[in-house]
Amino acid sequence: MNSKTILAVAALSALTACQSVSQMDQRPPTWTAAYQAPWEPLANCIVARSQRPLLTVTPTFSPGRAQIVVTNAAGGVMGTFNIRSLGGGGTEVAYRSVYGGPTTDAGGDAKDIADRCARP
Repeated sequence: MNSKTILAVAALSALTACQSVSQMDQRPPTWTAAYQAPWEPLANCIVARSQRPLLTVTPTFSPGRAQIVVTNAAGGVMGTFNIRSLGGGGTEVAYRSVYGGPTTDAGGDAKDIADRCARP
């Protein structure tokens, strides 16, 4: 990518992602999925695979759950993963995207990341 393209992408990201984490939590999930995988390794994998240039990935862990916030270079929230342990060793992941709710195709890359992380 040349520098003009990178600057254009950064500017667009800054304009479209003006939400805070609390504002994002008020949105309906873009997608929700249940996996037969332990929550903590799944969360750690999502953190590792969500790392990208111009994005910051900030995980917060508490017993049986994690929240992973992905922000752009300007600090705008692009998406959040809310991960919680389910009975029987399963895990629920709910993803919220700045680009849309459950009737959109937003968050497809995030779903691919979670799906790959849930595989043994």
